[in-house]
Amino acid sequence: MNLPKVYEPGAYEEDIYALWERSGAFVPTKNGKTYSIVMPPPNANANLHIGYGLTAALEDIAARYHRQKGESVLLLPGADHAGFETQSVYEKHLAKEGKSRFDFSREDLYGQIFDFVALNRGSFESQMRKMGVGCDWSRFTFTLDDKIVHRAYATFKKMWDEGLIYRGERLVNYCTFHRTGFADVEVEHKEAKTPLYYIKYGPFELATTRPETKFGDTAVAVHPDDERYQQYVGRVITVDGVNGPFDVQVIADDFVDRNFGTGVVKITPAHSFDDWEVAQRHNLPAKRIINHDGTMNHLTGRFEGLSVIEARQAVAKAMEEQGMLIRVDHDYENRVGVCYKCGTTIEPMLMEQWFINMQPLAKRAIDVLETGKITFYPDAKKDQLITYLKGLRDWNLSRQIAWGIPIPAFQNVDDSDDWIYDERVSEEIITVAGKTYHRDPDVFDTWFSSSSWPFATLGYPDSDDFKRFYPLSLMETGGEILYPWVSRMIMLGLYVTDDIPFREVYIHGYVMAADGSKMSKSIGNVVDPLPVIEQYGSDALRLGIINGRVAAVNRGYDPRKIEDGRNFCNKLWNIARYIEGILGEVPERGSVTAKPSSAADHWIIAQLTLAQDKISADLDNYRFSEAYDSLYHFVWDDLADWYVEASKAEPNQPLLAYVLEAVLLLAHPFAPFVTETIWQTLAWEQDTILASRELVKIINHDANSAAEFTELQTIITEVRVIVRALKVSGATLYHKDQSLLNQNAILVKRLARIAAVQSVVDGKGLNLTTTKLACWLDIDVATARAYSAEVQLKYDKQLAFIGQLEARLSNDSYVKNAPKKLVDETKDQLTEAKTVLANIAVEQERFQLS
Repeated sequence: MNLPKVYEPGAYEEDIYALWERSGAFVPTKNGKTYSIVMPPPNANANLHIGYGLTAALEDIAARYHRQKGESVLLLPGADHAGFETQSVYEKHLAKEGKSRFDFSREDLYGQIFDFVALNRGSFESQMRKMGVGCDWSRFTFTLDDKIVHRAYATFKKMWDEGLIYRGERLVNYCTFHRTGFADVEVEHKEAKTPLYYIKYGPFELATTRPETKFGDTAVAVHPDDERYQQYVGRVITVDGVNGPFDVQVIADDFVDRNFGTGVVKITPAHSFDDWEVAQRHNLPAKRIINHDGTMNHLTGRFEGLSVIEARQAVAKAMEEQGMLIRVDHDYENRVGVCYKCGTTIEPMLMEQWFINMQPLAKRAIDVLETGKITFYPDAKKDQLITYLKGLRDWNLSRQIAWGIPIPAFQNVDDSDDWIYDERVSEEIITVAGKTYHRDPDVFDTWFSSSSWPFATLGYPDSDDFKRFYPLSLMETGGEILYPWVSRMIMLGLYVTDDIPFREVYIHGYVMAADGSKMSKSIGNVVDPLPVIEQYGSDALRLGIINGRVAAVNRGYDPRKIEDGRNFCNKLWNIARYIEGILGEVPERGSVTAKPSSAADHWIIAQLTLAQDKISADLDNYRFSEAYDSLYHFVWDDLADWYVEASKAEPNQPLLAYVLEAVLLLAHPFAPFVTETIWQTLAWEQDTILASRELVKIINHDANSAAEFTELQTIITEVRVIVRALKVSGATLYHKDQSLLNQNAILVKRLARIAAVQSVVDGKGLNLTTTKLACWLDIDVATARAYSAEVQLKYDKQLAFIGQLEARLSNDSYVKNAPKKLVDETKDQLTEAKTVLANIAVEQERFQLS
């Protein structure tokens, strides 16, 4: 026997993966229908987490399955430089050394981070191999590779030439700790209690959470229909300030909520997104009063140099001293934007940045989505994306960090409005037509370059890969990047290639902590997949993490499901050991000579056909958990519990070889390592399991014979239940000359664990009520009657209990006055009690003596 008694995954997995790579199993074939997935690149700054384990499992299952369908499959791997993410990680390293990013030039910092990332890339590639990801490593792409950078520049230049790119001074989401801007979708919002200050403001009283921004006010607004303030609209009023009086204009605008505070709102265009929009409508000036480091600037007078929070408290105190502060509501609930990395409150900051006019791009994406050219799993995500795109604001491309793709734009040192496009970004100063230009110090938002990922990785526009594999078949990713990434891939794919970037999008949910909370390194509840693989094996991790998962639904990590996955692998191993032990040295594949002979043979082929059809249908529609569930029950219930046991009575060696081959192929996408390990021991196989490139061909079977085995199962199961209930041994099954039982007497005797199967003229003993065949179990009458009496007693007690619950629920006083929770519990009890009664009734029918 080739297989040892116990399956130890760690003894095989590394060698099996090396075998796949040597054999070129993951390289697409040159011909045939294509199926392509470009993997969402994990950040190249740390080890992979359990969430990426889910990503890897889902994508690899899909890829392996489509290889089995005979398709030319490309699963392309990559890594993301993850601009801000990676730089913030590296800054933590610097902080431990008492240093800061501001201690280095941009070039020096970039070089340090590059070396830092290089150390991690090899590590996470090894982790992906350990997870069994069957990707084509020859096509591995990094988001700072030349082809990605050049594609980003080409797209930027195309937009520049076509007027979609513009330089503008606008509000951006700004983290004063990291000193960089963010896109809207990158900002986290948290509920917080913020003091609401009611202050005197000229002839008005108004409420504000930000008295420190009063120095940047350029207007005060009321609602156009608010009769209280109509006399002031259009006038300029003088307002007392802690640094002296100042003038502002009174305007009317629909954005004002008459029910907030007093219905009067101060307008600070440089530090509020709503106020900025108002300022654009009313042609108001904007005054920035906060520095990039989060301190107040010279326009705030004696408060210059204070942090925003310090200034807020100081200004409020000064206003109180000067009689301008009326009252403070300390329990005002407010929604505050914060940096998702450091938690610093995001400051709306007026800055000059590069923006993309998103309306033309969004409109075309909406048209594509509304006409159903891209299928989403689940479909609701498509509608969410359409809603997002309809409200999309222009995209701020500029990021004030060193780690990323430098923006290829230079500014004339003598004319601040003169910008040119130039890719000589390694030079800080260039000369063009006798003019001196200074390089923009910013880099692209990472989402800009990664939005070209589906086509840039394939070598757009001229490579064979692009021509064969674009649009991608599937984009599989997490719901948290539906807006920042999936939407932008669709928009840029349409803009650059004039085609959709992918045909299908599968959105998986978060892998939550066991208690349902979000995993967090700070909390310490993040699961590292590598120790799990070391303990249980890679296949167990894959099976456990997909078990019970539904698209876009967050589920907690359950180690018990990993154990179930390990047990499934062990079951496959033990089935293979048994079958190989029966076969010995089989000279050719089972599918060549296999033919069914017994009822069990016909039945297992019927069950295999159903399982393969169900699994294929589920995987075609990305129902991964449902597909695995069908596989699990076929292997455990049909194959192990019934066919393997039946074969011990009547072994059909070629068919056993065929069934083993079939189940390994069915299971391979889900559990690649254990199936390949077993496959390599099959005497008639000369290649890897992946080289077969197809599921097993189903052989013909007789439906009537398969149905006969189903009838035998019913009898055997019934006998087992009765023998177990009565705790008897050595029973005989009598039947009235039933040919099915005559032909399968040895099988029934073995599987039912009884002494004999005997044909009789007249029935005697306990009648088997669940089968259409006339048969009885030789059971002592007194024993059966005693048990029947016990069952009747249980039935009577359960019936009485149901009567009590029904009486309670028919009492109007109880239903109206008892706590709702208690009434609901009673209803649930009644439903459960009726189910128990029905089960007892079935048990009663079993014990009918002839």
